[in-house]
Amino acid sequence: MYSILIADDEKKEREGIITLLKRYGFDLAITQAANGEEALKEFQKKKFDILLTDIKMPFMDGIQLIKEVQKRGWNPVCIIYSAYGEFEYAQNAISLGVLEYLLKPIRLDAFEELFHKVIDLCKGKEEAEKERERSRQAYEEVAAYKLSWNLLGYLESEDTEIRDRVPFMEETEHEFDFSQNIGIPVLLSCYSNLFSIEWEAYQNEIEKQLGGRMLIINKADNQILVILIKERQDSRIKELKKKCEMLIEQSKRKFQTDIFIVLGSGADSLKQLKREYEDMKDLLDYQFFVSDSMLLVHDESYFAKKEKDMLSLYFERIINCAKMSDYKGIKKEMVKVFSYIEKQNGFSSIYVKYTFSDAIKKINDLTKSEIDLLEYIERIYEARSFEEVSLIVYDALDDMAENRRSDVKENRLIHMAKDMIYERYGDSSLSLSTIAEELNVSSAYLSSLFKIQTGENLVKFITKYRVEKSKELLTQSNIRVGDIARAVGYISGSYYISIFRNHEGCSPIQYREKMNENS
Repeated sequence: MYSILIADDEKKEREGIITLLKRYGFDLAITQAANGEEALKEFQKKKFDILLTDIKMPFMDGIQLIKEVQKRGWNPVCIIYSAYGEFEYAQNAISLGVLEYLLKPIRLDAFEELFHKVIDLCKGKEEAEKERERSRQAYEEVAAYKLSWNLLGYLESEDTEIRDRVPFMEETEHEFDFSQNIGIPVLLSCYSNLFSIEWEAYQNEIEKQLGGRMLIINKADNQILVILIKERQDSRIKELKKKCEMLIEQSKRKFQTDIFIVLGSGADSLKQLKREYEDMKDLLDYQFFVSDSMLLVHDESYFAKKEKDMLSLYFERIINCAKMSDYKGIKKEMVKVFSYIEKQNGFSSIYVKYTFSDAIKKINDLTKSEIDLLEYIERIYEARSFEEVSLIVYDALDDMAENRRSDVKENRLIHMAKDMIYERYGDSSLSLSTIAEELNVSSAYLSSLFKIQTGENLVKFITKYRVEKSKELLTQSNIRVGDIARAVGYISGSYYISIFRNHEGCSPIQYREKMNENS
C-alpha cells in the first residue's frame, strides 16, 4: 500500500480529497496536515510516496514545503492543487518537478485519471528502487567475495610482502581501518558436511551469535574463517569467548554437529593478522586431543594445561607418518618437537639424546630404511648442543628417505575412498567422516593417508570432483544451477556458487555463458 500526505489548511478540502480517493478505489494510507510546517513534521516521522498540497497555507506554503522536502532528500510524487492559477505559481511548480498543478474546483475525471498515473509512477519508482537495491547487494557480494579471495590468498601464502603477493590489499586495509579497529580471527572446523548442507542457515547463525561487522570466508575444506572487525575499545576477548561458546551450543542444538573453534586475540595490521592465522592453524592440532563429540574454545588456560601433552602428540604423529613412509610429515612434526623443547625448561641433555635416538630407531624400523643407525646414535650422544642434535636427526631422516627399501604406493584403502567419491559424489551426506566410518578408520588417519598417497586433501578432492562434474552439466545441458548443485551433492545453491567461484573464479552462470560463447 502506498502512502499519501494531504496538506491543506481547509479541513473540508482535505476530507473532500479523501472522499474522492475512496470513491475511485485508490487504496492509500492517508495522513493529513493543516499547514506546511505540520506536513514537514509528518515527513520527519515517516516516508510518504505522494504529497498532495495546497499552495496558500499559513506558516509555510506549498511551494516552500516541496522545497524543504526535496532539500532533505525525500522524493515523493508531488501534486499541487489550488484556487490560484497565476503563472508564477505554475512556473515554480514546474521548476520543482511537480507532477500536476490542479486548479480548484477539481474536475472528477481529471482527478481519477491523475491518480491512476500517480499509482503507475509509484510502482515504477518502487521497481526502480528494488532494482537499485538488487544492484547494490550484487555489488556488495562481489566486493565481499573479492576481499575474501584476496585476503585468504594472502593468509594462506608463504609470502610476507602484502602488495607483492595479493592485489587490492589497499582496499582490504581500508575496509578494516586498522587505525581505529582490530581484526579478530575466528577459525571454525568440523568433520561433518554441515557447512555445505546448511551454509546459509549456519552463516546466519554465525552472524547472529558473534554479531557486529565481520567477514565470513568459506575455506571449502570444512573450515570457516571469520574476521570480526571490532573497535579497539570494543574488543573484549572474554565476551567473544562467551559468544563462541553460545555458537558451539547452538551448533549442537540446531545442527546436531560438534564444532571446534579457535578464537584469535586480535591484530592491528594485515601482517599481524597473517601471523595470528598461522598460529591458529597450528592450534587446530588440539582436535586430536578430543573426541568428535567434545567442544572446545581457544582459551589460554586450557592450552597451558595441555602444553605438557604436546610432546607426546608430536611423537605420536611422527610414528603415524613413519607408518606411511611420509618423510615430509615426519620432518614437519620434528620441527615442532625441536621448537617446543627449545622453548621449555627442565629437559636434561640425557633425556633429549635418548628421546631422539629412540625416535630415529622407531622411524627406521617402521619405514624399513637401510641406514647405519649406530653411527647416527653415536653422533647424537656425542653432540655438545641441542642445535647439533637437531642437525644430526635431520641428516638421519634425509638418509632414510634416500635409502628406504620400499616405495610408497597408493594402497587399497585410498582406491576404495576414491571409488566411493566417484560413485556417490551426488550424495550430500558424503564427507570425510562418512567415508572414514565406512572404511572403519578414523577421519584423521584417512585424511593424512590420502594426503600422503595422492598429494591432495581428501575434502578438497571431493569438492574438486563435484565442481568438475557440475562443469560437465553446465556445458552439456540447460539444467538450472540450483538443480545442478543438488545433482553434485550440494543442498544449498548459494554454497555451491561460493565453492564454484573459489575454484573457477566466476559464477556457474558466467562459466556456462563463457563456454557457450566459445563453442
